[in-house]
Amino acid sequence: MSYYMKYHDSPLYYLTAREAAQIERDGDYSRAAKVWAKANRSSRNALNQDWSANRQDFCLMHNVRLERQRIENENTDAAGQ
Repeated sequence: MSYYMKYHDSPLYYLTAREAAQIERDGDYSRAAKVWAKANRSSRNALNQDWSANRQDFCLMHNVRLERQRIENENTDAAGQ
């Protein structure tokens, strides 16, 4: 039995999920969130759908945290001048 049949998901899901994970590791969270959404749409397995949706949410929220941190740093720098 092939790997894809054992876990009942499409080869496209696994390809897209690997791409999303690499983009996430590279630190491009905005793009990773979009690719995780694509992986989610290509999945036929509920566990993989949940996983990819959770990764997408993480990436979106991490972007928010990074933006807040950037703004706080700018405000701290401006206050120190």
